[in-house]
Amino acid sequence: MARAGYEVHVILWDRERGYPPEETRDAVRIHRYRLRAPEGQPSLATLLPRWIWYVFRRLLALRPTVVHAVDFDTVVPGFLAARILGAKLVYDIFDFYAEMVTANLPPGLREFLRRRERAMIPRADVVIVPDRRRQIQFGNASPKLLVEIMNVPEDRPLTAKRDASSQFVVFYGGMIAKDRGLKDLVIACEETGARLIVAGHGPDEAELLDLIDSSPASSYLGTIPYTEVLERTAECDAIAALYDPMVPNNRLAAPNKLFEAMMFSKPVLVSQGTAAAEIVREVGCGIVVPYGDREALRRALETLILSPAESAAMGARGRAAFEAKYNWRAMEPILLDAYRKLLPNLTLSCSPGR
Repeated sequence: MARAGYEVHVILWDRERGYPPEETRDAVRIHRYRLRAPEGQPSLATLLPRWIWYVFRRLLALRPTVVHAVDFDTVVPGFLAARILGAKLVYDIFDFYAEMVTANLPPGLREFLRRRERAMIPRADVVIVPDRRRQIQFGNASPKLLVEIMNVPEDRPLTAKRDASSQFVVFYGGMIAKDRGLKDLVIACEETGARLIVAGHGPDEAELLDLIDSSPASSYLGTIPYTEVLERTAECDAIAALYDPMVPNNRLAAPNKLFEAMMFSKPVLVSQGTAAAEIVREVGCGIVVPYGDREALRRALETLILSPAESAAMGARGRAAFEAKYNWRAMEPILLDAYRKLLPNLTLSCSPGR
């Protein structure tokens, strides 16, 4: 958006208080709410009203032409501020919380959240989803304008693979959660002689990190910068994206780690019954296994380890699909076109696009 000539402000919650309150990066002004709320702390839910109030007040102070709200916890204050300011509202749905949260929420609370999320869809001027298959989650809600912008990266130069004689490495970077198949992955790597590298944070760290750290086949890097995530992806032999399809949101997830693997020509391990599995089967860029089937996962890993030529062919097919379709260069014009439709009379400081 900034490259296209828009003045862009980003409002973030700095839950570790690790960054300055304000700074400018790549012509984007960043505003941070510096309220400490570490991952997994039970106090997070009680702090959400303070975050929502901060977003609302900051929007009123900035007086934007468009409020681009990501997920339900920002679309609520975004909608209220947009109504007061006469601004347009973009609802960018990364995930539906009602179908993503794995905690044991009371059924009534989950249904209330689902209704409130769906109620925001027709109120937005534009709704963005990473995959049109997500429309099944809309219920009877009809967006004014629906746009699909996939969660794909900008292309990076390929990094040379490390010495082929070294140990086979599987990399997982993402949420440390029970629905990501990490226990099965640790055991499969122990049984096949592969090395598992894990990075990220999440709600189930207390349960999973002891297992990862105590295994001779795995190691945990903690939370690492995105640049290092890409470096680890480029250096490894395979990427794991094992999402439990019993979680409704996981069935529709096509995570960015899948497209990053394709960008760097790496085969992917994904779970049967997910949108990611449909893409992997269509492209031929990895192996699909039933979630929780440790024997199938072990066999899949052995296939990748013992058949380097086939593993390389999977990676090459993924790279070809990335270049043809699953890249940000293909998505950026779609985003800019949506904004041109939203603001047809706006004159920018430079011509939209690259």
